Amino acid sequence: MKRIVASLIALFLIVTMTPVAIAANLDFSGKVATEAAYGKEFGGTSELELSAKIGEDMKAGLSFGSKEKEFPWENWGLQVTGLWLETNGALIPGTPEFNTRIGSLNHSYSDFVAKGIKTTGISVDQLAIGPVTLGGYYSLDHESNLDRGAYVKVNPLTGVEAQATVVKADEQLAYAFSTSVQPFAGIEVSGTYAAVHEGADAYRVNGKYQVLEGLEVRAGYQDIPTAFDAAHRNTDSDDENNVNPGTGFTVGATANQFGFEVAADYTEFENTVSYSIARTVRVAGLDFDTELAGNYDFTAEEAEKLEATIGYSAPNGLELTAGYDFIEKQPKISAGLELQF
Repeated sequence: MKRIVASLIALFLIVTMTPVAIAANLDFSGKVATEAAYGKEFGGTSELELSAKIGEDMKAGLSFGSKEKEFPWENWGLQVTGLWLETNGALIPGTPEFNTRIGSLNHSYSDFVAKGIKTTGISVDQLAIGPVTLGGYYSLDHESNLDRGAYVKVNPLTGVEAQATVVKADEQLAYAFSTSVQPFAGIEVSGTYAAVHEGADAYRVNGKYQVLEGLEVRAGYQDIPTAFDAAHRNTDSDDENNVNPGTGFTVGATANQFGFEVAADYTEFENTVSYSIARTVRVAGLDFDTELAGNYDFTAEEAEKLEATIGYSAPNGLELTAGYDFIEKQPKISAGLELQF
């Protein structure tokens, strides 16, 4: 593992420093982001990434990850957290082109079995053969994350898509089958079935319908038991596509009228409703994004969340946000900058 990382660093330096790279029209890009925030405590986050494009088909990149620190801040000792080389093209002239990446990987094929797989290895992606698209990865990180996985996506007709995903995380084998169909304009139905070999299975079906301009309704049903423990499922509670345990219906609607966006969703298996009211308000020539968002638990008969926020994007790139948490009775203020080049 150490030899692989050392070799990639050496290769990255060679590629970015030699006259050959300069002659190949080297193009640097990256991102630097930082944010200071005040809530219960004063703290901040920082993030740094860098990549170089060599010609039209090759990229090299490294990242220093993100750092979250409470006040008082200390100096950030930069450490490389990711390093990769990526190329796009055919293996043999005349055959389909695809993307190849060696080094740090970060793949998401399925929320049920393959979300945010971060490891070191080699991967291929976007290998298209007619209506079929293939991709996969193989981990070389034997110390902590010996993974391998692949997906096959098929688009037989316009508005119809199906995908099969399989992942072997150490000794656990998991797979998922998903489909998405748009039979008519404004209607979409999707579903996923997933299982762990010699373990539990799970499924989810969702549908949404654009009733008219500015009004969307949606409904779904899922059966995800606690025993479903795919190693790389999406467990982010802030992500609406998370695969956390629960069995029952969900219903919701979003309306856009008179400059307001009003959304509400009821989750049967949690017996909660989440809602939000948002609007952009123009004051003295400045646009402010305002929102009131909350969550109510009918079982406990109490509000779990109720926050009001107002945000402003300054011409100099500064993002300012102020808000108030009515449950914690706590003001929240943040200021952030992000530079992409």
